[in-house]
Amino acid sequence: MEKMVISIIAAALLGLGAWNLNQTFNLSIEIESIKGKIEVVEKSMKQVKNMIAKNKKKDKKKKDN
Repeated sequence: MEKMVISIIAAALLGLGAWNLNQTFNLSIEIESIKGKIEVVEKSMKQVKNMIAKNKKKDKKKKDN
């Protein structure tokens, strides 16, 4: 009886360990995906910032003329 209880507990621990490992792996995949999306947003923001700076220079030149 005691061996059966120990076997059930060991099986439960192995199952929980496998589930935990699976969740950790899935989270790491999601994090990499989010990092890629953040890089795209940062690049877009930089492009918009540069575009705004160029437009300000053009507007300033028009006002000076």
